[in-house]
Amino acid sequence: MVIIKHCPNCGSEISDDSDFCTECGYKLSNSNYQAPVAKSGFFNTLNEKVNYSIIIFSFVIFGVFLFAGSIVWSSFLANGSIDMITYVLLTVVFAVFFGGIFAGYAGCEDKSYVLPNFSMYLGSIFAVVLCGIGLIFTFLMGILANISSAFSSLGGSSSYSSSHQPTASNFAPSVDLSFVFKIILFVLLIPVAAYFGIYLGYILKNNI
Repeated sequence: MVIIKHCPNCGSEISDDSDFCTECGYKLSNSNYQAPVAKSGFFNTLNEKVNYSIIIFSFVIFGVFLFAGSIVWSSFLANGSIDMITYVLLTVVFAVFFGGIFAGYAGCEDKSYVLPNFSMYLGSIFAVVLCGIGLIFTFLMGILANISSAFSSLGGSSSYSSSHQPTASNFAPSVDLSFVFKIILFVLLIPVAAYFGIYLGYILKNNI
């Protein structure tokens, strides 16, 4: 990072190794000038160590392997080896891992670059995934609401005798624990796949 120095006498910009100010001739070696200390922090580290064009292009790789993974795991879905939730989980984690390899290989100069690139890559993934899930959920809820409204209107226009009307039950819907477990696993596996992908990309860059 380039540190810009200023002459303590006239305020003009000077180079870091200058002994005299080029504007006023002030002798810098006798001054008590101290170069400003660069601010450190999470976002400053991101700006210094993350190439955003690489993060963006890693999503191109992510998309390619998302398509490839959907083809690979669809064969397991077709023969009944896995269910739909597992299929989605494996496909997304597969794509996240290979996108991370590219981000680590192209964006990590040394080990200190791994965590900033991982943070930005993971944050971008969750932003995209959550937005996608939100849009799909909103779309499906809209469809279900319209279907429910249509069936309700049909049911209200039909007349039944009191003997044919179903009695109210105290049925409480049970929670599918396997579904909840897979959602939790899905949330946990994405950061794991992203980190190991980026770290593997960094190792490949330094050993190939």
